[in-house]
Amino acid sequence: MSTKIRVDKGERSKAANSTSFISILINGLLAALQIVFGLITQSYSLIADAVHTLSDLLSDFVVLIANRFAKEKADAGHPYGHFRFETIAVLIIAVLLIVVGLEIITTSVGRIQNPATMEVNAGLAFFIALIAILAKELLYRYMAKVAKRVDSTIIMANALHARSDAISSLVVAVGLAAHFFGLSYADLVASMIVGAMIAYMGVKMAWNSLMDLADRSVDKVTLDSITNAIRDTPGLVDF
Repeated sequence: MSTKIRVDKGERSKAANSTSFISILINGLLAALQIVFGLITQSYSLIADAVHTLSDLLSDFVVLIANRFAKEKADAGHPYGHFRFETIAVLIIAVLLIVVGLEIITTSVGRIQNPATMEVNAGLAFFIALIAILAKELLYRYMAKVAKRVDSTIIMANALHARSDAISSLVVAVGLAAHFFGLSYADLVASMIVGAMIAYMGVKMAWNSLMDLADRSVDKVTLDSITNAIRDTPGLVDF
């Protein structure tokens, strides 16, 4: 029979910080690699994927900064605390992502209309895309292992996010492979897909942030779960 190991909060916090640092380091290096070789190979999809990676880094940094303010105690000007700072920061990031995603799409469309801009070194770019996929998958496995060891849902969520990021790199790799075998528009089509993914992520983040600012209630399943837990409380007279 397996037993659940209790993990000290300090150890869990330390693990979260270390995995976040490693994630930022790997994604930073990966984004730089994609941008450099995206420019060298003239692969716009590789550059778009780098923007996708950078958006994650931007989110991490802005949330870290916002958390610093959010932890401040309530004062006369903010009697309910500063918890909304994080939500506002996420909303700003969301708007930026939407703008960037749409810009990538429109630029890709413009390049499709100008065939002279589609000379891509697909072979080299494809190799870089494979590196990105491998790096993100290894990052997922590392964080998932740590998450299970310290029983952290936050670290596991970040791990799953790293794996989902690999999807955009996979799209890029497929597009570059198709370009290599003669489909000249494939790289730009891949960049449009990545741009759409970035814009969608921004829309989703913006919607959730707006709902938080509007004090949206929890969903019915969660509400029913809370209600049932209260009703099952021993000694409860009325509810």
